[in-house]
Amino acid sequence: MTPAQREQFKQAVFRFAPLPADWPADFAIITAYDPDGLPTAPERNLEADTELEAELRAAGYRLHRITGGSADGVHLEPGWGVPIGLPGAVEFGRRYRQVAVFAVRAGRLALVDCEDGSAEDLGRDFQAF
Repeated sequence: MTPAQREQFKQAVFRFAPLPADWPADFAIITAYDPDGLPTAPERNLEADTELEAELRAAGYRLHRITGGSADGVHLEPGWGVPIGLPGAVEFGRRYRQVAVFAVRAGRLALVDCEDGSAEDLGRDFQAF
């Protein structure tokens, strides 16, 4: 992940319907949009998102739609909240050529690099924007 990408990811905000009352405190946010950090045609992004959803569901994961992006809403990437450990989240991120995934651990937000699996606590709670 480049320094510029890291800074953009660190500023991400999230839009989502309220999490179910029984949703676990630890989960990951994984998207299939814009592989390799490059703008991708909307139909290809939708196709990749559908594939990711099907793969996660087939593996037995519970999902919750979470969209991450810029605070001004110019850039939005629909993704999935998934109760999954970091190694699994990174593996799905890599499979869908993502630069990073997000992890929520006990309500705290972290950025996880898909290249090396390193996690950086972003110093803030996970919340809807």
